[in-house]
Amino acid sequence: MKFYVSVDMEGIAGIALREQTMRGEPFYQEARHLLTEEVNIVVEALVQSGATDIIVKDAHATGFNFLYDRLHPAASYVLGPVPMTNRFAGVDETFAGALLLGYHGMAGTPGAILDHTYSTADVYGLELNGAPIGEIGVDALLFGLRGVPVLFVSGDDKTCAEAERQLGTVRTYETKKGLGRHAGLLKAPRRVYEEIGDAVKEAVARRSACKPYTMQGPYEMKVEYTSTRLADGRYCNEADTFRADGRTVLLRDDDLLRLLSRTFG
Repeated sequence: MKFYVSVDMEGIAGIALREQTMRGEPFYQEARHLLTEEVNIVVEALVQSGATDIIVKDAHATGFNFLYDRLHPAASYVLGPVPMTNRFAGVDETFAGALLLGYHGMAGTPGAILDHTYSTADVYGLELNGAPIGEIGVDALLFGLRGVPVLFVSGDDKTCAEAERQLGTVRTYETKKGLGRHAGLLKAPRRVYEEIGDAVKEAVARRSACKPYTMQGPYEMKVEYTSTRLADGRYCNEADTFRADGRTVLLRDDDLLRLLSRTFG
């Protein structure tokens, strides 16, 4: 069996501060240890569940966050920035499922730890075909284009609730309860390491209950930027890209991957 693991940082055990998630900040190196340890626990759980091939994608920021000399040898790792069209390099229809590890709530989620949608500086919020969507939904759609279901999502309680609303049948694991953007009731990382492997094994065991996340076209993405300056920078041709108001741009397309590429390109 083949599995794909996409790893963000904000939902990892022990992480709640901006200073933990950004290169050059005082607590970043400590957070890299927490990130790498949790990845290794999940990879080992997949191996014990019968995985024969595992790809792990570093999906936080520019994709250089793991402690590379400490990574579990059973997986291959996607590092560095890649375009949206190849966000999950190496995935195809032969994969049994995907796991979203250490994710976070979409921008504007009340009480969520480090909530955002791809960019805290640029994106105030996204709506796809009239419904709010965050990184969980977008990434699940990208896997869905390859026929791969998302089996597992971990992060704070708001993240888990978002995943269950968006995806329906998915195994979630809560690493913390959000009390605000930089505040939470966190499980000790050692407790998470004891529990998360069993949650992953359960997700693999019940994988047949999960279906690829898909959406029928045509598609419209509403992008609300954090400033009018950012919206000013988008070329609006009034054919498939429109300026809705000072901070909002609408993009329309019949091809979902092309739409996502245009949104984040």
